[in-house]
Amino acid sequence: MINNDLQMALANLVSKKRRYDLLWRYYDGEQPLVYSSEKLREIFSGLNAQFTENWCSVVVDSVLDRLELRTPAVSDNEAVSAELADLWEATGLVDDELAIHEDVAVTGESFVIAWLDENEQTQAFHNDARLCHAIYDEENPRYMRVAAKWWTDPAGPIRMTLYYPDRLEYYVTKRAFKPGEVPDARAFEPWSEEPVAANPFGQIPVFHFRSNRRRTKSQLAGVIEIQDMVNKMLADMMVAAEFGAFPQRYVISAAGIKGLENNPNAIWDLVASDQGSQATQAGQFAAASLDNYLNAINKLSSDIGVISRTPRHYFYAQGGDPSGEALIAMEAPLTKKVKRLQATLLPTWRDLASFLLALGGVVVSSRLVLPAYEEAATVQPMTQALIIKARVEAGMPHSTALKTYDGWTEADIEEMEADAAAERMAQRSYADAVLSAAQADFDRGEAV
Repeated sequence: MINNDLQMALANLVSKKRRYDLLWRYYDGEQPLVYSSEKLREIFSGLNAQFTENWCSVVVDSVLDRLELRTPAVSDNEAVSAELADLWEATGLVDDELAIHEDVAVTGESFVIAWLDENEQTQAFHNDARLCHAIYDEENPRYMRVAAKWWTDPAGPIRMTLYYPDRLEYYVTKRAFKPGEVPDARAFEPWSEEPVAANPFGQIPVFHFRSNRRRTKSQLAGVIEIQDMVNKMLADMMVAAEFGAFPQRYVISAAGIKGLENNPNAIWDLVASDQGSQATQAGQFAAASLDNYLNAINKLSSDIGVISRTPRHYFYAQGGDPSGEALIAMEAPLTKKVKRLQATLLPTWRDLASFLLALGGVVVSSRLVLPAYEEAATVQPMTQALIIKARVEAGMPHSTALKTYDGWTEADIEEMEADAAAERMAQRSYADAVLSAAQADFDRGEAV
C-alpha cells in the first residue's frame, strides 16, 4: 500500500523542482533569449552570442544585503546564551545563514534539518528547497504535520525520509534512476535495515523558512517576464550595433571601387564619369541610433524596480549624492519589504534555536529565545545622530532613543552606563588629585 504522505510529498517535490530550477537559472544569469514570435526565433537562430543584463541578481541581492542575523540569545540566561552561541558556531549555522536567506529570496522557502549524529553530537544543515517539502495540517495551517526530504544515493537509487513528531520513516526506490528521470510513488519501498526510527523529541526536526505564510513567493515574482524583455532588447541592440552602428560609405563610379582602401588619412582618387553617364558620387549612410533600445531598457529596468520595490539607484547611478533623508525616503519601500520578511523568518529561527538546545538536553521555550536582525534601513551616521539628538532634546530618555532609533540592546545600554559611571569616577579621581596637589602647593606657600 502506497503511503499517502509519501505520494503527496513526491508530487510536490517533482513539481517545484522545475520551477525552482528556472528561478535559480535566472538569478545566476543563465537566462534564455525569449522571442515574441516564431518568425523572430527563426531569424535569430544563428545568433552565436548570448547577451543578458541580469537585473534578477540585483533584486535578490538588494534583499540579501539587509538580512544579517545576529547570533540568538536566551532571555535572562547568560550561560544558556553562551551554549547556544557555541552550538550556532559548531553546527555551521553561522555560515549557512546566507545560503538560507538566498534560498528564501530566490525560491520563497528554505529548510534546515537538525538531528544528532552517531556520536550524539548536535548537527544542523541548510537543505536546498528543491530537496525538501513540508505538509501542513489542513485544520491548523500553522502545524506542520509531516516533512519530507529526497536525494539520490551515489549508487543511483533515490531515497526519501518522512519526518513525523514521533518517528522517522525511510524509503528507497527499487532501482537506480538516471538524472532527470522522475520516479513514481510505487517505485519506493521501506528501507530493509531500519525502515522506521523513533523521534524522542516530539517535534519534527525540519524547520521551514518561508517568505510568505499564505504561499511561497520568490523575490523574482513578476520580474522574470520583464527580464526576458530586457534581454531581447539588449540582443536587438547588439545586432543593430554590429550591422548599423557605424557609418556605411558608398561610391558610385564607372571605374568601380578597386584600389579604394578605407584607411586613416587615405585619399580616394575618383575617376570622373563620362558625359551622359551617372555622375561619380561618394557619400555615407548615417549610423543607426541605439537610443531607442537604450531608452526601452531603461524603462524596463525602472519597471523591475517598481514591481520588486528595489530603489532606482540600484540599477543606475543617480546624479549627485543624495542626503541621508533622501536616501531613507528612496529606500523606504525596500526597507519595509525586508522588515516584513525578517518578521516572517524570526519565529522559525526561534524554534530552530530552541530545538538545538533540546538536542543537547537543555529545555528552553522558543519564546525565550531572542534572535534579531541588523537594521534593514541604510544607516547614515550623521543623520542617525541628529535624529537621536532631536529626540533626546524633545524629552525622550537617552537610552530609549538609542534602543528605538539605533538598535541598541539592553546589554549595550548597560555597558554604556557602566562605561559612563567608570568615566565619571575617573574624572572625579582626577579632580580630587588636582585639588589635593593644589592644596599641598598652597600649604607650602607655592600657590600662584
